Amino acid sequence: MAEPRSLVILIPAYNPDEKLLALLPRLRERFSRIVLVDDGSTKGKEIFPQAEKYVEKILVHERNRGKGAALKTGLAYIGDCDVITADSDGQHTPEDIARVAEGLATHRGGLVLGVRAFSGKVPFRSRFGNTWTRWLFFFMTGLMIRDTQTGLRGIPAGLVRRVAAIPGDRYEYEMAMLADARRHEERPLQIPIETIYIDENATSHFNPLLDTIRIYRSLFHFCLSSVISFLLDNAVFALAVWILEDRGIGRKLCVFCAIAAARLVSSNFNYFYNRFVVFGAKYARKRSFFQYWALVLVIAAASYALTTAISALGDFHAFAVTAVKIVVETFLFFASYHLQKRFIFRKR
Repeated sequence: MAEPRSLVILIPAYNPDEKLLALLPRLRERFSRIVLVDDGSTKGKEIFPQAEKYVEKILVHERNRGKGAALKTGLAYIGDCDVITADSDGQHTPEDIARVAEGLATHRGGLVLGVRAFSGKVPFRSRFGNTWTRWLFFFMTGLMIRDTQTGLRGIPAGLVRRVAAIPGDRYEYEMAMLADARRHEERPLQIPIETIYIDENATSHFNPLLDTIRIYRSLFHFCLSSVISFLLDNAVFALAVWILEDRGIGRKLCVFCAIAAARLVSSNFNYFYNRFVVFGAKYARKRSFFQYWALVLVIAAASYALTTAISALGDFHAFAVTAVKIVVETFLFFASYHLQKRFIFRKR
């Protein structure tokens, strides 16, 4: 397949080593246009002068701004051309990059992803991280991406401006790019590539804890909101029971009033926290408040109906009913997250 002139290989690099110099001449045999981005490297800076003869352009960040920022700098320079992004650490072979290029030639309405099989000797943190993020990403977006952390991606020229405008400067940008793919004309084309880890992936700059929190920021805040609301609900309930019992109010009425007060306080807190912190919907529609309360009632009714129905169907008792309730409410938790994000607190 002849290489189209409009195809550019984009490689972000931070503190590169000899593996980048080993990759570039092999790439140049297949691709005439290669753009390299120095993302504020503090080590291995001597690599870049040696790389100049193999690349069209070296773009430089004066300080480290993150992989997402480096990719967007490269996309801004490249403009309306097909782009294939690849990592600088030797994990993507020229042969695999060529496979993505072949896919990109025919798949014009969506991303083309080089996905690893994670077979053979794979570092535990990489295997574990990809497994759980794959399923968490599926629950959040409805897209099943076999390798959510792949840096080998083909971007058709028609999507470059859209992709370059996605928020994020670090690893969360790559995940946001995948999440945006559900709105593309075509679902991502996933092409199997070789699974390569060098020195147990020691050169990776991905921080499993901090970068995962950045990637799933809104979901973490949604969980935190739920935990705080739970604690607030029980605190208000306990305070209300203490006050009402002290005034001689009957047990049934006391519990009913305490539950109503607790749910009123905790649900209002949950609404405003979700609106302003979780989803950042400062200018959400005025009816969002009533939509949120309608959702609260629907979720509560669904929890009751599903728990009782499943328990009756399986003839569950005692602790088994509690287990059913936990499973049901876990499902409803993700459903609530999606409904609030896509409908109630959708940004204009």
